[in-house]
Amino acid sequence: MFLLFLVLYSLSELLGLLTSNLPHDESQSLYDFEYYFCNLLYLLSYLCLIIKISKSINPNHVIRHFKIHIVVLIALSIYLVYVLQGIIGDGLMYKSDYYFELIYNIILVLLLPVSLLNYLYRDNRKALYLFLGSLFIVFSEVMVVAHIYVKEMSILNFLSTTFTLIAFYFYYQQSKFKNIGNQHKHFKVIEN
Repeated sequence: MFLLFLVLYSLSELLGLLTSNLPHDESQSLYDFEYYFCNLLYLLSYLCLIIKISKSINPNHVIRHFKIHIVVLIALSIYLVYVLQGIIGDGLMYKSDYYFELIYNIILVLLLPVSLLNYLYRDNRKALYLFLGSLFIVFSEVMVVAHIYVKEMSILNFLSTTFTLIAFYFYYQQSKFKNIGNQHKHFKVIEN
């Protein structure tokens, strides 16, 4: 699943790069293709990453031991999606794009709590790097939203690219480790 995430994400980036350098007429067809198809590839890539992370989590254990964490993460996720939709809502060309962006933002924001719960559950370097990579991917996407819908500033585009590179650095680092828990969990404390 992680390889599929990398392939879909890379394909979307390459298509975006290709379409931005193609000569185009005044019609919206190239923009529509790039917007829908590339964002769909991003969405699928994030979904693959969420599935990959979720497979390594025992849901019963997480629900039993991290109830408060889950409630707080759900509240923060809902708020973040609400804020993103508020920023994006006015800048959309078509009303139907609102629902596409809503699904996209839900999947994107869902990546954060899933990766954080994975880190809390696993408590190892691999899970930490996976969480940090996911955190920087979300930061990158927020910078893209700010660049497109708030104000086109070069610094926002630079930050987005930098955060993406940092995210993939952490994803590369996590790929070097096996997904095992810390060894200290397996020892019992003996009180005198």
